[in-house]
Amino acid sequence: MRPVDKVVTGGLIRTMDEKNPEAHWMAIERGRVVAVGSIDEQPPEARQVEDVSGQTVVPGFHDAHCHTMWFGLSLGDVDAAACNSFDELYAALAERASTTPPGQWVRATGYNQALFGGEYPDIDRLDRVLPHHPLFMRHTSGHACIVNSVAMDVVGLESAGEIDGGAVVRDEHGRATGVLEERAQAIVQQHLLPLSNADMAQALGRASERYGREGLTSFTETGIAGGWIGHSPRELAAYQSAKEQGVLAQRAQLMVVSDVLHDLDGHADDPRVLGLDAGIRTGFGDDSLSVGPMKIFLDGSMLAWTGAVSEPFSAGPPDNYGYFQAEEQALRDTMLRASAAGWAVGAHAIGDRAVALALDTFEEALSRFGAPVVPHRIEHGGVVTDEQVAHAARLGVAIVTQPGFMPELGVQMRAAMGPAREGLIHRHRSLLDAGAMATGSSDRPVATGVPLQIIQSMVERLDSEGVVVGPDERVSIEQALWSYTVGSAQATGSAGSRGMLAAGMLADYVVLAADPVATPVEELSTIGITGTVVGGTRVFGEHG
Repeated sequence: MRPVDKVVTGGLIRTMDEKNPEAHWMAIERGRVVAVGSIDEQPPEARQVEDVSGQTVVPGFHDAHCHTMWFGLSLGDVDAAACNSFDELYAALAERASTTPPGQWVRATGYNQALFGGEYPDIDRLDRVLPHHPLFMRHTSGHACIVNSVAMDVVGLESAGEIDGGAVVRDEHGRATGVLEERAQAIVQQHLLPLSNADMAQALGRASERYGREGLTSFTETGIAGGWIGHSPRELAAYQSAKEQGVLAQRAQLMVVSDVLHDLDGHADDPRVLGLDAGIRTGFGDDSLSVGPMKIFLDGSMLAWTGAVSEPFSAGPPDNYGYFQAEEQALRDTMLRASAAGWAVGAHAIGDRAVALALDTFEEALSRFGAPVVPHRIEHGGVVTDEQVAHAARLGVAIVTQPGFMPELGVQMRAAMGPAREGLIHRHRSLLDAGAMATGSSDRPVATGVPLQIIQSMVERLDSEGVVVGPDERVSIEQALWSYTVGSAQATGSAGSRGMLAAGMLADYVVLAADPVATPVEELSTIGITGTVVGGTRVFGEHG
């Protein structure tokens, strides 16, 4: 019998396969696992032996909801989150302007008013700091941005009028403050976009290098090609270029934003559908790069108090129930017509009113068109009731929540929802108990995207004040690991090829310096990543 390509041996392998949860060697051939075995079994001969003695191997981490292009681009922006005061922020913007030709945009990212006493930058100060440069600064949530007067003049903001699904925030005198909410951001972005293929590929390369250091072997990019979240109509092509150039090492599933879908002609007997030219839809592609669900924004953000909730937010303006980003019937029609074309739908829904709209529409879509090739999903599910958890489980709909928000954003979330609803924020244990799909995800760069940090947060759910946000939603270390591997694979329709280390599965794995299951919870985030391997090939570290 000829040797296999590689045998990994010497350490503990946590396979995430409930039929064979622990192994001590793993054989790999042509990028896939062909066998795993115990310490008493003899591994096959191999052309390469990877000795992981004293370490632990787990399946590669899959971030089921992130914004990789945005993250890669943000690595070149002014980092507002690193500033400890308005003076520091203004100084950082001025420094960037000093190396930027007049008239060109200064870009910043990660602004969170909670770090600045609940306040937004003063537009007069911004204008003094940036008299010759337009500013575009993203809020950390991605659901708002801050601009200066130069930027407003460039884009003609004062003549914009009312904006469906968005708002230009004004002071008591009717003057624009520079804060743009939701779809109002598109007024500015149309002057910044589209980005070039080269710039996008470089951004993906920067993100991929970081992902490798953190143990990520795959991810789902939640919104490309249009709307306020996309960067170019050719964004999928940029991903292809990054793959061809070898700068994007991770496997990527891409959600196309609903804004770019359009009426598709077809046979008279076919349903009236929304789609992309040539009928491209969910499932197109391969294990390396594929088209995932269509992404549609139903509502806004918990941090910006724009999510559609059934009871008013406990912070911000009084009697604020948030809002939908379009008429409810229009949102429902878009979801149904995309489903008729074979699309899975990823519905951004923060508030429970938006979650209800998503679940009711999914139920109708499933009854009329059957199940798509990957599951329908609710993105975030910031506030989900018990009944909605049960409804999602019954339908086979994934709710992709982010318990990893707690250390950075938990205090704000508690304030936004109030004590009576704390237990409903970004639930996790309830999803597992109900048999609903639960994943590992970050929403990066809204918050940290480091998997081990998020796994620790899933277990602790501690905010920055030491408060446990929703104690009943804490999970075990094993459940958190399962969510970041098997759970994410299930929710992204890839459970047949990844998420565990068993014969026939892709050889995507991470080598950890310590066994997470045997590590104190408070030390999980400090475990070292010594190797990240995709398809049997090393993308980070000495192993592979």
